[in-house]
Amino acid sequence: MADCHGDIPCSTKVDSSMRGFLEDEADRLGVTKAELHRRVLDFYRRSREDETPCPHCAEDIDINLRS
Repeated sequence: MADCHGDIPCSTKVDSSMRGFLEDEADRLGVTKAELHRRVLDFYRRSREDETPCPHCAEDIDINLRS
């Protein structure tokens, strides 16, 4: 499990299928739901800073959340 980088809570509301998905993923990885959320947000932050190379083509992964 990754080290905790803070003690300030951050939360959101999701539907039941997303909650189930997040719980299943946390269980699969052997981490808490809070740790899974932190990892997802950390990956998103790194993608915005161009620090996430694709393992197949080496191009930076860019997650664009604009609708």
